[in-house]
Amino acid sequence: MTGPAPSSNLADQVAYRVGLSFPVSRKGAVASAIARLMTRRGIGDSRSFLDRLGLDEDLTDDAIAAITVGETHFFRGPDQFQLIRQTILPELRRRSDGSPVWIWSLGCATGEEPYSLAILCDQEGLLDDVRIRAADISRRALVTAKAAEYGEWSLRKTDHKLKERYFTSCEGRFRLHERLRRQVDFAHVNLGADELPAAERGLADFDLILCRNVLVYLDASAVRRTARQLFACLADGGWLLTAPTDPPLWKYAPFETSVTPAGVVYRRMMGHPDTSKRSASRVPSIRHQTKKPLARIPPARACVTDARKTLGDNAVRAIAQQIRSRFDIGETRDAERLAAQAIESHPLSAELHFLQGLSQMTHGETDAAAAALRRAVYLDSDLAAAQFFLGVCLKHRDPQAALRALENALLFCVARPPRERIALISGVTAGHLAERARREIGEIRRHLGSEDL
Repeated sequence: MTGPAPSSNLADQVAYRVGLSFPVSRKGAVASAIARLMTRRGIGDSRSFLDRLGLDEDLTDDAIAAITVGETHFFRGPDQFQLIRQTILPELRRRSDGSPVWIWSLGCATGEEPYSLAILCDQEGLLDDVRIRAADISRRALVTAKAAEYGEWSLRKTDHKLKERYFTSCEGRFRLHERLRRQVDFAHVNLGADELPAAERGLADFDLILCRNVLVYLDASAVRRTARQLFACLADGGWLLTAPTDPPLWKYAPFETSVTPAGVVYRRMMGHPDTSKRSASRVPSIRHQTKKPLARIPPARACVTDARKTLGDNAVRAIAQQIRSRFDIGETRDAERLAAQAIESHPLSAELHFLQGLSQMTHGETDAAAAALRRAVYLDSDLAAAQFFLGVCLKHRDPQAALRALENALLFCVARPPRERIALISGVTAGHLAERARREIGEIRRHLGSEDL
């Protein structure tokens, strides 16, 4: 390799070769990760490295692992799993045509997410009536997923009763029971390159798609393309869940969008003119589920809103200014109350959720504040202020999640001129917030026993 480190141009080429793309704010981190990989593999020439990508599957998987975050565990994102349990599955269960429920875990990594879905469906008496597909870009991760054997770290947030019920323990490893493992089919999918839907591969007409922590690895043009593909992959009435750090999709495809306590939820509504019929290759019916249906727990009162409607930007700005005025004179409870009331009318305003979270932080209500800030990040992942304060809220309860949020804030800030003003927090510049983020990151890493800043 010539020069001190791979350039952002090389980062773009590597990402393209492995089927990924990245926003500008992440190019520096990607280039550094590639440099470390090339050093580790003893590859000194950029051209040689590029030529081997795609031909050498082991090196390609190493590159994917280096420039993505492989962090996952069973039942990651418990609020979304609760939404699936309480709202989505009961609604799908009431379908009268007797056909199976099709679920797709896209970006499944080493399989914890689709197997969590299998466990959840078994708990609800639906395991025989669902078909779960899972896909990832990393062939190495898929090998691990198919083995369905995990260490304690993957199960660190799983109730011990679930571990006893669904896993066989042997010498510190946990093997998922075979009947659940058989319920998940795995496939290699490159979301950045593959054409979707692909009915011939069984990748179409899904009732529920989970595509979480995947879109963050795509640039704006790839996000637009993927949004349209995911919409086309949904069946009539199907649901799509993304992650808090993923970019919003409602601008790019005709989803009906809701803001729920679990974050933003997308749907392809019944009767949409582009809706296609279910693939004829699928089994038309299976054994009817006779267990008494679960009672549906509706989403929160403020959750259902069409994101395509005008949000009333002028009204939101006026309300936000009123909330800030209360906050600035110390009337933080009034500020929190006003924010909550405003969110009922404007649930897709990231600024209002941010102000609600900030007000809750002043009263030590970190769990509620973190939930509000997550909603702000769902709505606009580029809000460095929301990412920063989310990290502050989480640093004692979930330091790894706090690090991710703070690093997102730092990456955003270092990609901006140091004197550029940061949205949502008056008088704070990109340089100032970057320094504060570095201090918080350093404190967390020292607490975790690591000096690798």
